[in-house]
Amino acid sequence: MHTRNLALLVMITLVTGIALPVGAEKPDGHRQTQERGRHIYERACLWCHGTEGRGDGPAGWTIGRYTAPRPRDFVSEGFKFRSTPSGELPSDHDLFRTVTRGIPGVMPPFGSLTEQERWEVIAYIKSFNPAFKEAPPIPLNVPIPSIPASETSITQGRAIYLQFGCQGCHGENGTGDGPVHRAGELRDEQRLRIAPTDLTNRASFKNGSDPRDIYRTLMTGLDGTPMPSYSANFEGSEDNVWHLVNYLLSLSPEPSQ
Repeated sequence: MHTRNLALLVMITLVTGIALPVGAEKPDGHRQTQERGRHIYERACLWCHGTEGRGDGPAGWTIGRYTAPRPRDFVSEGFKFRSTPSGELPSDHDLFRTVTRGIPGVMPPFGSLTEQERWEVIAYIKSFNPAFKEAPPIPLNVPIPSIPASETSITQGRAIYLQFGCQGCHGENGTGDGPVHRAGELRDEQRLRIAPTDLTNRASFKNGSDPRDIYRTLMTGLDGTPMPSYSANFEGSEDNVWHLVNYLLSLSPEPSQ
């Protein structure tokens, strides 16, 4: 691999939190690329996201008729899983990460598609929304964790958790049973009831559960849900982000090997 390409791969990994396979190159948005993506979309995505990408596929209506989440409307809605500021479109690599990993309990991973096929279907998905033709958004630089998960850090993280009122939705101990949720007040942008993540079950973290995934979620929020961006709360206090990340991960310790 050329030095330039290797540097690009490293940069993508640092920014997005997912290492792209060697040789995976983002395709252009030409009609031929989109046409190949359309065939993949019709085979793998249409059943939930619909013919025109409006989230109205036949399976999607069955899955999310009364409660959130419903399949993403690529045409008019915001995107939850991004490394970009709240309210902005995701980067191409955000879309690649979601297609590759899937969303636990909601959308299967599509790592069985080749890297090129994943990029092609992303090119087609982007054709549903003309806003993707504008200047690409600038993603957040997601740093390497800088604070070890010590007892002191976890204690500080819990104090931040309570200070920000996270227990209102996620519960005193992170089990997803906070009073706001119990009162039925949590709704998504379609006014469908939505449940907060059970932070004691790492497998349920829809935006990923490694430290950098959680950092990204805290700093960008999940558009279309009650989960806001906390980037303004952490201005000038980068260490506090990692204290909170350490606390959240302490609620769902991985089993010892």
